[in-house]
Amino acid sequence: MNADAHRAYHEYLLGRMADVLGIDLDLEVDITRLSRAELLAAVTRCSQCPDPGGCEIWLDEHRAGAEETPRLCRNRKMLDRLRTGP
Repeated sequence: MNADAHRAYHEYLLGRMADVLGIDLDLEVDITRLSRAELLAAVTRCSQCPDPGGCEIWLDEHRAGAEETPRLCRNRKMLDRLRTGP
């Protein structure tokens, strides 16, 4: 997978994770609870995950939603902050 495809795949995984957790990343950026730099850093953290396949399995198992970010997620702290509010 080339670098652009790798990054796009992890943008997709991060977006799916946010959706499953009920987080609208675009809205979070718009209301300034999440900066563009933080979002880019989150994609980078995601791209360094040693188990993206495990993430996909978790996402598939939680299509209807989830109340907690999985422990394996490198963006857990950020996603939990956004999920629970200010």
